[in-house]
Parts: sequence; structure tokens; C-alpha cells
Amino acid sequence: MSPVQPRQVRNVSSLFRDSFAIYRSHPWLFILLSAVVIVPVGLVVEGIGMGSLTGEYDSSPDTDETLVRGVIQFFVEFLVVIPIVTAICIYALHAISGGQQPSPGEVLVAGFEAFTPLFGAVLLAGIGVALGLVALIVPGVFLLVRWFFVPQAVVVDGARGPAALTRSGELVDGYWWRTLGLVLLVNIVVAIPGILLLAPFNAVAGETDAAAWSLAGSMVATSVTTPFVALFSTLLYYDLRARKAI
Repeated sequence: MSPVQPRQVRNVSSLFRDSFAIYRSHPWLFILLSAVVIVPVGLVVEGIGMGSLTGEYDSSPDTDETLVRGVIQFFVEFLVVIPIVTAICIYALHAISGGQQPSPGEVLVAGFEAFTPLFGAVLLAGIGVALGLVALIVPGVFLLVRWFFVPQAVVVDGARGPAALTRSGELVDGYWWRTLGLVLLVNIVVAIPGILLLAPFNAVAGETDAAAWSLAGSMVATSVTTPFVALFSTLLYYDLRARKAI
């Protein structure tokens, strides 16, 4: 099979087909490199910060605790995990589409080196999204979709700071609802294997009353599913570029 070329218009089925083809060509590369990012962050934020390494397993936490954990996890993923994993996947995608064997070391280093410009841009986006969510929720959702491609704008197009937000917004203009629908769809699709991977760890956590097992399952599931979403999002970014020819 010839390498998948990212720079073209794709319909929904081809977005999923090509994302899966790229992921399947080097599954352990994507999983292990994602784990290099996800595991340390998970250990620090959830394991130490939230006490999951030594705490008891709670199968039905109260609403307030769930909300606080969810907000913290969302912004940690938004600001740190997703940008770096996306950068890693973009560099790997470019190597694969060029018919090359991606070097794990080179891809990993390139992904981390991109974090400084990435963090500045996603921090601006995160502040805007947070203010929008606090205000009326709807503006936050609107901005979250409009600025969804900030990592791609930084890594692919070299945009920096506010320019990355502008670049993402230009591509989403006229395709906001399509982008929202596809982002929701890909996250629903990966939720299924994520739940299946997490289930045995939660079962052990329940039997041993140790939250560490649930944390381990979360890190495994996230390491497996996040790179697929990153690849899908990057192909969608190229799809929008091709549709708008900008």
C-alpha cells in the first residue's frame, strides 16, 4: 500500500480510513511515544497531586469531586498532553507519508522541542476558552472548536502566539459545525476501545481498593487512543487547508 498523503480533501470515511491506516502502520511507535508524555503527566497530576497513587478506589465519587477532577484533567490535557502528542504524531505522519521509517528518537525530540511555541499559543486559547465557559458556556464551546487546530497551526504552518489562533479560526470559518461534528465523532469512536481497556484495571482497583490501578488503566487507555485522535485531527486540518486553499 502506498503511503497516505495528508494534503488533500477527504470525506468522513476517508478521514477515518486514512487515520487508521497510518496508526496501524506503526501502532507501537504512536502508543509508546504518547505514553512518554502521558505517563509522567498522569503520575504527577493524578497520581501525586490528586492522591491516586496511594489513595483508595472510589467507584462512585460525588459530583463536586468529579467536576473538579474533570476540569483539572481537561486543562492539563489541553495545555500539555494534546499539544505534545499532536506534535509527535505530525512529525511521524510527515515521515510516513514521505515513505520514510520514522525515527522514534527524532520524532520524540522534535515533538518536545515544539512545546515552547505550542504552549504559548494553546495557553492563549485556553484562557479564551475558559473565559467563554465561565461567561455563558456557549462562547467557550464556540472558541474551543474555532481554535481546535492551534497545535497544527504551530507545527505545520509555523504560526506563533495569536497568529496560531487566527490561522485555526480562518480554517474553521464556514466549517464550524462540520468540525464540531467530526471532533465529537472521533472522540466517541475512541471512547469505545478506551472503556474496554480501562475496564479490567477498574475491576482490579475495585477488588484491591487501590486507585493506582484505575490510574494505570487511564494512562494505558489514553496512550492508545490519543494518537489516533491527533492523526485524525491533523488530516482534518489538511482537509480544511485543501478545501479553502490557504
